Amino acid sequence: MIKYIILVFLISVTCLAAEDSGALYTRALELFDIRHLDKTNADKAKEIAGEILVKEPENVNAIVLVSRYYLFSGEGLAKDDDKRAVYEKGVEYAKKALKLDDKNADAHFYYAASLGRCAQLKGLFNAMGSAGEIKKEFERTLELNPKHPIAKVALANYYYQVPGLFGGSTEKAIELLKEAIAEDPLVSMPYIDLAIIYRNQGKKKEAIELLNTVIDMKNPTLPANYYLYDKKDAEKLLKDLQ
Repeated sequence: MIKYIILVFLISVTCLAAEDSGALYTRALELFDIRHLDKTNADKAKEIAGEILVKEPENVNAIVLVSRYYLFSGEGLAKDDDKRAVYEKGVEYAKKALKLDDKNADAHFYYAASLGRCAQLKGLFNAMGSAGEIKKEFERTLELNPKHPIAKVALANYYYQVPGLFGGSTEKAIELLKEAIAEDPLVSMPYIDLAIIYRNQGKKKEAIELLNTVIDMKNPTLPANYYLYDKKDAEKLLKDLQ
């Protein structure tokens, strides 16, 4: 009877700990997703993820969130060396997540995104050397989660920026961006990238329509991305076109 009581107690404690880490992760994710409302929210989210990892060093969700944090925080730095150091941390955490769970779509995505940022900062030659791996990781992300809100946009950017000799294709980029818009019209990023392509093709009217759609967007799916980057980018691009 005593052994049974002890077993029940241990199971209860384990379940409670799992619930606590789950609740902590939910809170961290909520804070990160509203980082546009308070610049300290991202830091708070990382701190909470760190608390989870002290108790559960192999908590994949928390590890991926830290990788996301480094990808985000690198954008706000001025010096390339500082950016590179931060992005490399993002790569490190994403790699760790992949070793623990190779079927985690976000781990593949943030590994590719962080690796891409590092490669860009190291120059064209290095970027081209990493291009194949980055493409493969974005494709793997979409295999695991065909509705991933950003991976299709990232893959489209790959096709647009890589020279045709190395597999680039403007047509493929446009196709992917249109698919992303159709799948979720409230994700603002694909509108921006498609508008840039149209602008570069001389399709000014089409570009302006896309940019106005972004500026007038209500309840965006990714509000932090929208208010921190996309709406501002759309307004600037529209001003340049008018």
